Amino acid sequence: MALEAALAAAILLALFRARRVFGLAPVYTTVGVLYFLATLLASTTFVQVTPALLVSPGSVALFPACLFAVLLVYIREDAREARTMIYGLLAANVSASVLGLVVSEHLRGPLAVNPLGLPAELFVQSPRLFAVGTLALFADTILIILAYEALSRVVRPLFLRIYFALALVLVFDTVLFVTGGYVERPAYGAILASGILGKSAAALIYAALLARYLTRAGADPASPAEARPDIGGLFQVLTYRQKYEALRAQAARDPLTGVHNRGFFDETLRTQLAGSRRTGAPVAVMLVDVDHFKRVNDTLGHAAGDRALKVIAQSLAGAARASDIVCRYGGEEFCVILPATTLEAAAQLAGRIRDEVPAACARAGIDAGARLTVTIGLADCPGDGADSDALMRAADRRLYQGKAEGRDRVVAA
Repeated sequence: MALEAALAAAILLALFRARRVFGLAPVYTTVGVLYFLATLLASTTFVQVTPALLVSPGSVALFPACLFAVLLVYIREDAREARTMIYGLLAANVSASVLGLVVSEHLRGPLAVNPLGLPAELFVQSPRLFAVGTLALFADTILIILAYEALSRVVRPLFLRIYFALALVLVFDTVLFVTGGYVERPAYGAILASGILGKSAAALIYAALLARYLTRAGADPASPAEARPDIGGLFQVLTYRQKYEALRAQAARDPLTGVHNRGFFDETLRTQLAGSRRTGAPVAVMLVDVDHFKRVNDTLGHAAGDRALKVIAQSLAGAARASDIVCRYGGEEFCVILPATTLEAAAQLAGRIRDEVPAACARAGIDAGARLTVTIGLADCPGDGADSDALMRAADRRLYQGKAEGRDRVVAA
């Protein structure tokens, strides 16, 4: 079943990648087929994993592919396209059920020729299962978007965000569908447990593949200008919010180095210092200046200088902790905000950065006739002041003290 899940995901991703040529219609059609197969297999085919555990490849491997596709379209396109897919899935479910009823009547007719001996019941859902399944499908496709949105605010790793969203909604679907269809049966508990375990495992596969695809593909060049003016309703609101957040995040980045820019630094430092005044937690800042950077531009050219800045920014980001905020302050100067960090701890980190930057530049082949080094000035709150101006004056003063003392050093006091 793991192979079936991986194959379904690979097919959907391949069709999605080809959307610039063929549009999204092949994706929507394939999802409808997958949902039909999932429904058919869920009622006819099971695999015995343990003596007490039966799982259906339809519900465990193929049905999660439908939610995988909805989430993929929502993240990479927008909520409007996801809504189109959801309505298409509901239409496919109703159409397949109605046509299945017609086919079953043909098979029961006196003129039917049925060499394979297919039972008519194969194409018919009970009214109860149809109602529960349709309700669950609509709820699942809405909840997968809402769950992903909610988790985006508290969970940073993309894989975990996708996995938790898929797993939560698949567990909800299992409880709703199995309870609605089989609650009075003796095997209710076993059916429920097998569905939850199987779908939670499938969610791992789908989340890993989707996270890898999104990470490698990067962000689509979508802009809020593409959003439609009719914002009445959940999907339009989500579309505007999603694209606004993406644009806001992009505007906070330095276009050359990819780290945060000066505006983001100023705003974030004020926020961190306000929190420090409330809680008493220390905040340190690190002002990093590249020594003799003009020599790189003069010797190797401005393109090499730009590449050096990118390498240095990556080196700073790699050496910093997850909680630290790396920003380009201007020119060849960078600044790092270190929340809940004393001056002593900041000095230790600055020492590692002072060693790492020249090594990173050497590995990248940036050679302007001498080792490329950095000088770092440090300051902290409350020791050097409680506002951003005082803190930056102290860090700047120590930076220039380090420059005057010969560069390639860390000055903390």
